[in-house]
Amino acid sequence: MNSKRIILGFLAVAGLRAKLASLTTPMAVAVLLLGSTAAHAQANSHQCGVWMEQYSVAPYRSFGSAPAWVQEIWNDSDCNHKVCRYMKYTYGVIPYHSWGSLPADLQMVWDTPEVDCNHHQ
Repeated sequence: MNSKRIILGFLAVAGLRAKLASLTTPMAVAVLLLGSTAAHAQANSHQCGVWMEQYSVAPYRSFGSAPAWVQEIWNDSDCNHKVCRYMKYTYGVIPYHSWGSLPADLQMVWDTPEVDCNHHQ
């Protein structure tokens, strides 16, 4: 599937401003939710997983090298748990049965008690 690239900056509509991001995923990446004072980007599980690997994010531990705008979307999107779905489908993990092709460093993320991927995928 071809990647779609959504490039967004500051949006001003009827007095509303939103800090948005440049995102790349095979599917729709973010949903913008316009509120009364701001818009928020929401990342899907694929985008969360891509960021986890791209920026060496360790859920509940470290944002690695993720820029501030990624950290904000990460938190707003509950990426700490969405990465479980990403790992399950990207690496073929079968909870409680097989790691599939999940690398050892991501197996540690899967088993992090706060992340608890066996119950969040």
